[in-house]
Amino acid sequence: MRQWPIIWRKWGRLFVLLSGGLVAWWLTPCFFALPDALKTARDASVRFTARDGQPLRQLLTADGQRTAEPVAFDAVPKVLIDATLAAEDKRFFAHSGIDWLAMARALRGNLLAGRVVSGASTITQQLVKISGPADRRTLASKFAEAMRARRLEREWSKKEILAAYLNRVSYGNLFTGCASATEGYFHKPLSDLTAAEAAFLAALPQAPGRMNPFRDATAALKRQQRILTLMHESGWLNAAELEVARTQEIKLQRFAGGFAAPHAVELAAAGLAGNSASDGGREGDPSREVRTTIDIALQRQVEGIIRSRLNGLESRHVTHAAVVVIENATGDVLALAGSRDFFAPDGGQINGAWVPHSPGSAMKPFTYELAFEKGWTPASIVADLPVEYATTTGNYTPENYGHKVYGPMTCRTALGNSLNISAVKVLQHIGGPQVLLARLQALGLTTLTDPAEHYGLGLTIGNAPVRLVELANAYACLARLGVVKPWRLVAGGDVAGVRLMDEARCYLIADILSDNQARLLTFGAHSALRLPFRVAVKTGTSSTYRDNWTLGYTPWFTVGVWAGNFDNTPMQNVSGVTGAAPVFRDVFLELEKRSGTTWYEKPAGIVRSRIDPRTGRRLTPQSPAARMSRDEIFVAGTEPPAAEAGDYEMATGRAILPPEYSAWVKSRDNWMGDLVTCGESSDAARVLRIVNPIAGTVIRLDPDIPNGGNRLILQSAPAAGVRWSSPTLEVRTEAGRAVAILKPGRHEITATLDDSAARTFVIVEQE
Repeated sequence: MRQWPIIWRKWGRLFVLLSGGLVAWWLTPCFFALPDALKTARDASVRFTARDGQPLRQLLTADGQRTAEPVAFDAVPKVLIDATLAAEDKRFFAHSGIDWLAMARALRGNLLAGRVVSGASTITQQLVKISGPADRRTLASKFAEAMRARRLEREWSKKEILAAYLNRVSYGNLFTGCASATEGYFHKPLSDLTAAEAAFLAALPQAPGRMNPFRDATAALKRQQRILTLMHESGWLNAAELEVARTQEIKLQRFAGGFAAPHAVELAAAGLAGNSASDGGREGDPSREVRTTIDIALQRQVEGIIRSRLNGLESRHVTHAAVVVIENATGDVLALAGSRDFFAPDGGQINGAWVPHSPGSAMKPFTYELAFEKGWTPASIVADLPVEYATTTGNYTPENYGHKVYGPMTCRTALGNSLNISAVKVLQHIGGPQVLLARLQALGLTTLTDPAEHYGLGLTIGNAPVRLVELANAYACLARLGVVKPWRLVAGGDVAGVRLMDEARCYLIADILSDNQARLLTFGAHSALRLPFRVAVKTGTSSTYRDNWTLGYTPWFTVGVWAGNFDNTPMQNVSGVTGAAPVFRDVFLELEKRSGTTWYEKPAGIVRSRIDPRTGRRLTPQSPAARMSRDEIFVAGTEPPAAEAGDYEMATGRAILPPEYSAWVKSRDNWMGDLVTCGESSDAARVLRIVNPIAGTVIRLDPDIPNGGNRLILQSAPAAGVRWSSPTLEVRTEAGRAVAILKPGRHEITATLDDSAARTFVIVEQE
């Protein structure tokens, strides 16, 4: 009887030990926190699509993977679940995180092999492992992994665990998750997987590097066959299904999310193209799909046009071109190609639509539109004659392309023929670079960050680098007849436009830029700018032929083209009309073929009159018969004065030009021939006239210019024998020229010749 207490004590101790062990085994997982990564959904790769949903590109996640949106358990095909369980954990739904039978079998196999050939990790353990930091594989880490697996099994359902595993496991080649792998290897949706394909995918996570099917599919196919057998043995495939799966050929169709419109996608991804895409989608939209505005069919067509046209310019050292197509109504960028070929070794990844370049004469339309707002008209005459201006770097003497001067030019012909001297004179007359810079900045040209004095009057002929996509959008504002909208590459709701320019004045610009007759002197009758339908178009060529441009529009579309070399070497005598214009032409022909074309309805208040382009005067039934005339349009109330008898030589009908044209009339540059005269036989032509400064000129004194920029050259026609004076300024002769010494204030200046006098005034401001 005495032995019973001893026996009970022994069994009691054993019970306590066993109970304590069980409690400890139960409580231990509570001390192992789940990986933080399991607490939040894994980030999916940002997918960019065209406006119709076609894939353009899939970006890598922060850890360098291609990951699809998480797939719910019920959306995973049963055949993939069965294949995964057969490959990794066939008793998944029976264990609580640790498969003791599998562990025993693995231990025996490892001992017999003398090395680790199996780890016997359950799917739950693998999920814990891939969700935590990469640790060195030790017994301690394996124990911690097992405890975390047990805790996860308590907190999550089996379906949640299996779905998380399928969404997070790597299938190799940067494909994370079953949906990404299905698309990446087979280019099909997850729901379309066959049993053979499911088993093939299930084979890869065991060793995705060694079994990389894009290098050699032998190992993966061997394991696939084993998995199919296991599926059959588990009752998940019948004999007929097994036979079909075993004989199905695995056809890999590699798809990494596409690689279309690469420059456009990079702009959108960087958040530089309208709605930001840098966070993977629009604000408030949890989707990682970013729908762009790109029309993929048009994009491909544009890329083909660039390659085709550049092939014909190889001998003239033109290596790259960029194109932007904007839908005017929305501001959507329908196509954006930044180079000839993104993978070209000579700078193909540089985005020519975004890198700033000098636009040349493509800036001129904005100067003339401003002039029209200030009362100028398409018939206003500008003297395309040599002129010189004082600047911070010395005297500035603009020159026309071809080094010719054209005499009296209407604004229509000056803009149409892209005359530099005329554009500079117009800008100087309407207030200088300050007014143009303010307008260009309001149009969204973000590269113009220096003060107006830095650019000077050369701003109107393109001495300031701008971005093609931004300049194209400025032209789109002209196309909307003055309504400015932001350009965008990320689709979204309509953005209301803001009126920036006068509708009627923008219509005048469109009319001029679409007038083939207005550009005959420079471009000829049959240039690439002449299309079989009406298009407003302007070219630009930077100095030394480093960049050339063509931009233009219809009411529906705006197209901008740049051509040149990314190493900034000059092309061989390639101007905008021979380099960028053929690309522009082909793009617009494609747009017309796809969508048709139209032209603007005439705005209210536009009237038509006949003028004499030599004088800019309006011709009426009472006017003398003119040997030159053309129809011109005006904003009502701005029509020029009627021509008078004093404007012509009665005997010859020649137009009498002011004396400042005397040298031009006698020169080889006189393209008007005997249609003009300076009226040597006419007393009216001998009237004294001040050429510089024009009345109302505003001058800012700049301390960075020698003498503070206080020297104003005085010019008159005729020049000989003229005496200059001013009641408030000192006038002296320097280097044979009359010069006024400027100071702040309003100053009148008088020129006197014999008994005649002419007066002007300037306003001088201190910088």
